[in-house]
Amino acid sequence: MLVKTTKKELNNAHLQGKTILAFRATWCPPCQMMGPELEKLVATNPEINIYDLDVDSEVEFAREMQVSGIPSFFLYNDGKLLDYVTGYLPAMELAKKFNK
Repeated sequence: MLVKTTKKELNNAHLQGKTILAFRATWCPPCQMMGPELEKLVATNPEINIYDLDVDSEVEFAREMQVSGIPSFFLYNDGKLLDYVTGYLPAMELAKKFNK
């Protein structure tokens, strides 16, 4: 599942199962390149939920999460932070991070 969301709508849903918080921006070319990769990721790994957040709309949440560059991805498994990745990464590389 790939859902555009806000911190308020998220309501800690990212703390259940395999989840990615994706911080992106509409003006960021690498962020836009990640769109098809995120869609591919959920199509091939339906157990992974991706919550897509716009850094321009969610400035405070991005600061809270200490996002220092975009795109940024926080990978969780049942509430445990597994990894933090910044920059473009193919779908298969993101999926592999859950199998470390």
